[in-house]
Amino acid sequence: MIKKTILSIIILLGFITFAQSENSWITKKDKTEKVKEVKKDNASDWIKKKKVKKKKKIKDNKKKLKDKIKDSKSWISKKSKDKVKDIKEKLKDHKTINQLPNAEFYFAAIIEPKENEEVQYVYGYVSSDKTSKKFTFKNNVYFSKSDGIAYFENKENSCEVDSQIGYVGDTMMGEVVLQCKKKLKMTGGFRNVGSVGKGDGETSNGNNVKFEFYTSKAEAIAKLENYKIKKSQKTFFAKETLEKNDNLDLKITGKYYALLIGNSKYEPEWSSLTSPVNDISEIGKILKTKYNFEDVLIVKDANRNEMFEAFEKLSEMTTDVDYVLIYYAGHGDIKGNKSYWIPVDAQKNSIRNWINLSDIENYLIDIPAHHLAVMVDSCYFSVSKGSNEIKKKQKNMLYQKLIKKRARIVLASGQNEPVDDTGAGKHSVFGKSFIDSLKNNKVISLREIGNDIAYAHAGMRQQPYVHLMYVWGHNNGDFVFVSKK
Repeated sequence: MIKKTILSIIILLGFITFAQSENSWITKKDKTEKVKEVKKDNASDWIKKKKVKKKKKIKDNKKKLKDKIKDSKSWISKKSKDKVKDIKEKLKDHKTINQLPNAEFYFAAIIEPKENEEVQYVYGYVSSDKTSKKFTFKNNVYFSKSDGIAYFENKENSCEVDSQIGYVGDTMMGEVVLQCKKKLKMTGGFRNVGSVGKGDGETSNGNNVKFEFYTSKAEAIAKLENYKIKKSQKTFFAKETLEKNDNLDLKITGKYYALLIGNSKYEPEWSSLTSPVNDISEIGKILKTKYNFEDVLIVKDANRNEMFEAFEKLSEMTTDVDYVLIYYAGHGDIKGNKSYWIPVDAQKNSIRNWINLSDIENYLIDIPAHHLAVMVDSCYFSVSKGSNEIKKKQKNMLYQKLIKKRARIVLASGQNEPVDDTGAGKHSVFGKSFIDSLKNNKVISLREIGNDIAYAHAGMRQQPYVHLMYVWGHNNGDFVFVSKK
């Protein structure tokens, strides 16, 4: 009996000990989990606090920069008497965008007109003020202030330019102020987008301003032209749409000439094309029979030498009062950043016989025509209808104005992109649209044709465009096709 009692006590003590140890383990486990949770919560709070701190820092930096550039008078540097004198001299001597001196940055700007105002274009340059503070941005050293000169393209005004830059995070940004003659002032802010500085602002007259900065003068020139193209596409015939089937009494001062090049039968390395020869044959027929073209040079399936010989012949027969149309249809290609027309004997693995567009441009610049229009229906070459709202006399005056002014225009079926060979039977959509425009009208301008072609390509992969070649001497004229009486 005693033995049984002792055994029972031992068993009971064992259970108690086990229960205590188990409870201790559970308690330790709970404590460990709680510690982990606390640490996790603390880590999460730390991350949140860090993010908030970073956002606050960025916000503070933005505020500091904003406060710094808020009042132009606070950062436009005081200039020496010699500097002021130099600026005054530069403001007197108006320079075209091509004549701008060497500088660190160039810019192009458009001043949006209010009602009954003309659009204004501004360009200029700035260089660092090396007396200002330096800062480092993306491993490059910059000066915080710059100054330069700006000119209105219409020569009605010129401006002193001052700018300040800084950076917030990964973005360079700043403010620019233009103090112009005639008590005009422009202020704006800009930021870097890649290698370009994009900005907007306002004039003291309340006009909106858009502008871009570049390190290259050529890019600024191209941007200025781009502003003009986009503006002309929106407004050129928006208010004064021409009824195209009226007989107009236009005074043509010179003769009309055309060079039409169509390359279809290529060497085996290039695919043969259907539309080019068909297009130029039909276009040539219409120009000869319906329109006042003195001569139409048609060149089919040409090699490099034949194409350049055609350009030389065209240049020899034209004078500075004539109107010249050049139309190319065939293969085009791009290598590096250069675009090419492809003669029929060109090899695909060698650019030796390819024709660089810069070489063509040299020929075009030498053609002494009053109006020069280039139409291109090829790959990789680096616009609104309305009702009859004006009278015949007004239409006549508008066309006459376009004829009188010098014109250099390119109308292409696409930019740096593939374009379709066919799509309109035996013709390309580009060629067929041009043919229809010529057939259906007695008087029509190239930019009107550009509108027609743009409509014909709606929904297609390629986007035709009109390019006004100011670098060739364009002066707001247009190439006007006038049918025979």
